[in-house]
Amino acid sequence: NGTKLNSEVLDYNIQYVVDLSKTRTAEDEERAYYDDRRNQTYGATEGLGALADVYRSLSGTATTITDIPADATSVKYSDNNPNGNKGGDSNSELGKMVDLIGKVRGNYASTSQAKNYYQYMRPWRWAGEEIITPTLYPVRSMTPESDGGFPSGHTNASYLASLALAYAVPERFQEMMTRASEMGNSRIVAGMHSPLDVIGGRVMATALAAAALNDPENAELKQAAYEQAHNVLLKQTGSAEDRFSDYEKNKAQYMERLTYGFEQINPTNKPMVVPKGAEVLIETRLPYLNGEQRRAVLATTGLPSGYPVLDDPEGWGRLNLFAAAAGYGAFNSDVVVTMDADQGGFHALDRWRNDISGTGKLTKEGTGTLVLQGSNTYAGGTVVNGGKLQGESAAAFGTGDVAVGAGTLVEEVDGKIGIGGNYTQAAEGTLELNVGSAADVLEVKGAVQAGGKLLVNFTDSYVPASGSVITLITHGKDQRTGQFASVETTGLPGDYKVQVNYLADRIQLAVNPSTTTPSAPVYVPPMTGSTPADTNKPAGDAIPATGSQQKQSISAAAKVDANGRAVAELQAAHLSDLLDKVNALTGANLVAEIKVEAASGANAAVLSLTKEAFGMLADSKAAEVLITTPFGSMTLSKAVLNNLKNQSGETIRIEIAAANTSAFSGEARSLIGTRPALEFTIQSGDSAVTSFGGSTIKLGIPYQLAQGEDASALVISHIDSNGTVHLLPKSGYSQRDGQMNVVTDHLSTYAVSYNKTSFSDTAAHWASSHITHLAARGIVSGSGSGKFSPNANITRAEFAKMLAGLVSADVSKYSSSDFTDVKAGDWFMPYVAWAAENGIVKGANKQFRPTDRISREEMSVMLIRLAELTGYKLPAVAGAANFADQSLISPWAADAVSDLYEAGIISGKGNKKFDPQGGATRAEAAKMLTILLQGMTE
Repeated sequence: NGTKLNSEVLDYNIQYVVDLSKTRTAEDEERAYYDDRRNQTYGATEGLGALADVYRSLSGTATTITDIPADATSVKYSDNNPNGNKGGDSNSELGKMVDLIGKVRGNYASTSQAKNYYQYMRPWRWAGEEIITPTLYPVRSMTPESDGGFPSGHTNASYLASLALAYAVPERFQEMMTRASEMGNSRIVAGMHSPLDVIGGRVMATALAAAALNDPENAELKQAAYEQAHNVLLKQTGSAEDRFSDYEKNKAQYMERLTYGFEQINPTNKPMVVPKGAEVLIETRLPYLNGEQRRAVLATTGLPSGYPVLDDPEGWGRLNLFAAAAGYGAFNSDVVVTMDADQGGFHALDRWRNDISGTGKLTKEGTGTLVLQGSNTYAGGTVVNGGKLQGESAAAFGTGDVAVGAGTLVEEVDGKIGIGGNYTQAAEGTLELNVGSAADVLEVKGAVQAGGKLLVNFTDSYVPASGSVITLITHGKDQRTGQFASVETTGLPGDYKVQVNYLADRIQLAVNPSTTTPSAPVYVPPMTGSTPADTNKPAGDAIPATGSQQKQSISAAAKVDANGRAVAELQAAHLSDLLDKVNALTGANLVAEIKVEAASGANAAVLSLTKEAFGMLADSKAAEVLITTPFGSMTLSKAVLNNLKNQSGETIRIEIAAANTSAFSGEARSLIGTRPALEFTIQSGDSAVTSFGGSTIKLGIPYQLAQGEDASALVISHIDSNGTVHLLPKSGYSQRDGQMNVVTDHLSTYAVSYNKTSFSDTAAHWASSHITHLAARGIVSGSGSGKFSPNANITRAEFAKMLAGLVSADVSKYSSSDFTDVKAGDWFMPYVAWAAENGIVKGANKQFRPTDRISREEMSVMLIRLAELTGYKLPAVAGAANFADQSLISPWAADAVSDLYEAGIISGKGNKKFDPQGGATRAEAAKMLTILLQGMTE
């Protein structure tokens, strides 16, 4: 009835909007317009980052609000998307994701009833129309009796769509929550809603989304949406801008928007109540936890009580889903975390970023890696019984004792990391210390009981001086018992030897030159600890296969031979269930996978197949056969399978082994550091097979990003017989798979390498990651004085060189060019000559115009010709090109532009124009080549 029950709160609520109307920027107003006028589902997809445009294309999610018309201040424009709340097409490639959004945003999810009940006026009715963003004047309602402000409908819809997408794509959970909060904040910027309106919309959406996701009738749909996201969407290479890549910025904005600065007006010490069923909201983000554990996560990350609107009795208002996605906030009782690396994703690797308090104990079981990044004070102690537990902060392991019964405790901190109590390590345990300087020390306040394995990795190019002694561990005086049973080091020169010294209060490592050349450190991958099928059973017994509609897998046990190689031998009968199931599948790109479960301590994994067994694989419906081992993987295409099938040997022996790095050059060791180096071999009978008749093979090397490592600078290198390193452009890091991939036409020694080149003018540039990606592969270099000049136009000669580098072209044989303006002494001559010989470039009147800027349509044609040269088939991830200046594209370039647009490699400029005759910058070229190269690697 207009009576203010708490004038301080309500006055602050409206004044917040008034103050914001005076400080909002033109960019804020533009975003507010789009977030108001576009379907909220379309807007929410921006939280998918680089994959936003891919999702929109594959799902048919579109908008008719593509710009802000000049007369928007007087004319109301509406989004005419025919698909309604779900945004996209149910019959599209991502139809299940579309339907999940539609289900979560169902008709029951309206805020109309609540608005009619509360009848709380919009802020501009309290403070005047001048606070409305001018372009949204025509949107305001002239019927106040049916135009309540609480709760915000736009905010409710934004969160509903974002929560549905976050369920299907939990890899973007916090980014989706940040985007939803931004869309809610846009309602305040617009002057259409107050902070309390937006908070109410968020709370309502949280409860409604949980209800939909908990509904048994939606169980199959939500699972199908999750699988579709991971089998289709996450396998694409997106090129959209990711505005939500800064974790700390996301966190700060989301936290501020939870309460909008309101003071607590009610008791602040009420216990956290977790609503019934709320745990479903994070079940795909924390899949290795059970329901009760997820409820504990929600309980320990929730907001304090006392804030306006948020103290609802069921507890929806106090949930902090951004924090919950970062793991526990406290261990109020003992917590056991069991991960399974074989399931991939968060089962294999997850990071808990919160500061964890409490009196409980953490126990790590199973396989996989759990990383603790918070400043933790939990006091109950830490136990590692399987997999890896990695500390990436000085107080990662809390204040209690730490015991490693099995598995690995990993230190990954610059400087000191502490253990507040005692440290105990059993015979099956491993302590892994990553030492980047003499200051990197593990400080144990109590006693140390040493045993098992000590692994010391020297990182960041740090090599102690010969004859020096460094401290690895400190502990209480005279409080050590036992010694490490084995000690391994990586990252030291081959002529170094080490010795562990046990002193009264510390454990040190003495580094000395060796009088003989020692064996180089050998990379041994972590074993999963799973129980594979027994392949030593009679030959007539098939190994049971499991999988999906696209891939079927079997697990083959291996025995370690006298040389330390884990060998699995398979006959035709062992494959019968696998191939029966693969051949029963329909569709394209079917995969048959054989997992070699190597035993602990092995230095290589070997799969031996009889000729009959291999022939059955080659003749099956499988388009690819994937050989997976703890060391790495090989993907054999149908062409490679047929090539090997025609070999004369009675057995095909596939081996992935840790490489001996002692003969590597200094440059190779510097690039590789402690990262894995592997030797990939295939034998047919007694003959080595190194190439496959021109076909390529895909190799994978499991790899976990180190702290501070830039994934764009990771590259696979080939180490030749002389120990010389060669960077391979068609390689890259897959965050989804947790491994490095490389496409090659021959087998040899390959290693994960890090080749970060920094330019002074690219750190904050939108194309920074693309430039880093190409520089790491030697495809681009700087423009001088430590700069890249990303905004400078690229010339035709520069682009020809980039294309040659992209395919590792050997240009050493070119001594002249047919072009009259490309001379023998010109730096670009061999690259232009190569490009001309291969039909990539042409010139009129025998002139190439090497120093001219390249036009965007010329660049498009050259890219298409390069793709054709390599045999790469461009994907179709976007819709047809329909530029506003389509008619200006030259006929000879029209098809190329269209194909590259559909592949997601090029995009338009402002106002939906392509600008075909306009110049392209070095940054734009880097982006196009990176996307093309990543596609080739996939």
